[in-house]
Amino acid sequence: GGIFRRDPAHTAPSGHRRSPRTAGNAVAVPEQRSTPRSFVMEPPSSIRAAMGADHDDDGDTEPVFIDEGDCEVALDLDEEDDAPMDSDDEIEGDPDAPIEDRDAEGTDVVPPSEDAAAVVRAHRGSVYACAWSPTAADCFASGGGDDCAYLHRIGPDRAVTSTPLKAHTDTVSSVAFNHDGTLLATGGLEGRACIWSVTTGELLRTLEGPGGGLEWVRWHPKGNVLLAGSEDFTAWMWNADNAELMQVFAGHSNSVLCGGFSPDGRGVVTGSFDGSLRIWAPRSGECVSLFQGHPFHDGPVTCVDFHATTPGLMLTGSEDNTCRLVSGESGKVLGTLAGHTETVECVGLSADFPFAASGAIDAKCVVWDLNTSQPRTTLMHDKAVSALRWIPGTACLYSTSIDGCVRLWDTRTSQCQAAKWGHTKGVLDFAPSPDFKSLVTASDDHTARVFQMVQ
Repeated sequence: GGIFRRDPAHTAPSGHRRSPRTAGNAVAVPEQRSTPRSFVMEPPSSIRAAMGADHDDDGDTEPVFIDEGDCEVALDLDEEDDAPMDSDDEIEGDPDAPIEDRDAEGTDVVPPSEDAAAVVRAHRGSVYACAWSPTAADCFASGGGDDCAYLHRIGPDRAVTSTPLKAHTDTVSSVAFNHDGTLLATGGLEGRACIWSVTTGELLRTLEGPGGGLEWVRWHPKGNVLLAGSEDFTAWMWNADNAELMQVFAGHSNSVLCGGFSPDGRGVVTGSFDGSLRIWAPRSGECVSLFQGHPFHDGPVTCVDFHATTPGLMLTGSEDNTCRLVSGESGKVLGTLAGHTETVECVGLSADFPFAASGAIDAKCVVWDLNTSQPRTTLMHDKAVSALRWIPGTACLYSTSIDGCVRLWDTRTSQCQAAKWGHTKGVLDFAPSPDFKSLVTASDDHTARVFQMVQ
């Protein structure tokens, strides 16, 4: 289903490299018996004060082995290929020709303007993933269909210096910085994760084991522990400091499309093409909670987000065109959010208001009132919505689309506060700068771009 994902049984034609899916994260829990449909969270009287409180953990819980921290929205990728290309398998013909085969026709965009503060043209193929260092305003990363990742630094003159990170033999489907910005993880569709020094660009460790491509990689909120979801139906967890395998989470019956650590760092959550969401105990590898079947989704789980401060509260999206608000604490489905007509590709829970947002292939970003499970407003795009992210301390969010545009929305007024152009094909992923005023984008047009969204 849809622009971003092929059926796992699909095999890429000979001569084409596999392309990942873009936009997801997932979760898990036990059988649901009742379905309360409302969840109450009062908007704080002072957003700034609330954000200060939310982001100032007092560390009163001992880290068992993973501890507290903020969770980031997972990036989700999907593709299957029976014969992954090796590094010495060259594509014949024009080296600058597109090397992925999953674009729908008519995806070219004629941008009305070039609004990017910087354009990165290092990649030879579609750019599928990007990340911005949480600690350095000048450092971001990208990964693409050319089997390469890059570390980029942007100077005061907006000139970008790009360092190639070459270790993968298939599409780099996911990139992520660790909590302090010292390490970068890259995940590839050949099934390998690599850990790089952000300072030197040196390959520090290679993490192996999965029997299928990596759909996504996610760091623990506060420690150098890496989690990855694979096409081989499992998720893997490694100590990135010594490459030790810590756990394999097995139980899904299809690709693990999305997932991550819970915001407190004590749980692992995975969502799968098999339609289930699972919560795992990191130490034992046991599935402690499972969402599957009615009243949960009736289709693959494509994406998940975690509430920053409400323990266990998660929002999932699916190919069944709906979202589910679920509680990992109670194991219950709290609400069904139905407002899309096509696959939901991305979801986000506001940390500051009882609001959520979902983006879908139907070109809609729907903003939801979680107290009623009803839409507050619908933010229209020209084509499929690929990614979204709430801006901390505000009722505003960013969204990207296959229409090539990057938008800033005020969800209280439903107004688009800023629309930035420049890409000539769809935007597949984006990541905010540490101050959330700028974004880096990843696109099918083989570029990454930096946009200053707020002055």
